[in-house]
Amino acid sequence: MNTLHEARLRRDLNNVAGQVQSLLERLGDESSERLETLRDRFNGLSTSARDKLAALHVRDSARQAARYTDEYVHHNPWRAIGVGALAGLLIGYLASRR
Repeated sequence: MNTLHEARLRRDLNNVAGQVQSLLERLGDESSERLETLRDRFNGLSTSARDKLAALHVRDSARQAARYTDEYVHHNPWRAIGVGALAGLLIGYLASRR
């Protein structure tokens, strides 16, 4: 799924959630059991949709970080090797102190 499609999906889902939330607030004075059931279902769906959108954002951020890291390592291979070696030495030193 490309980024433009995901951005449109996020925008559309946020718009729908906002409209339904607004409708439920306008119907707030109604206290029928059916309306309460609808509110509960929407809140569950809304939470689920927001969680999925957050997961999409995390996935996009991870892909972007991986892309930047890959570019950096390709442009600065010796610096990346040095940083990796220092990290390995530091971890080895800290592990041996136990």
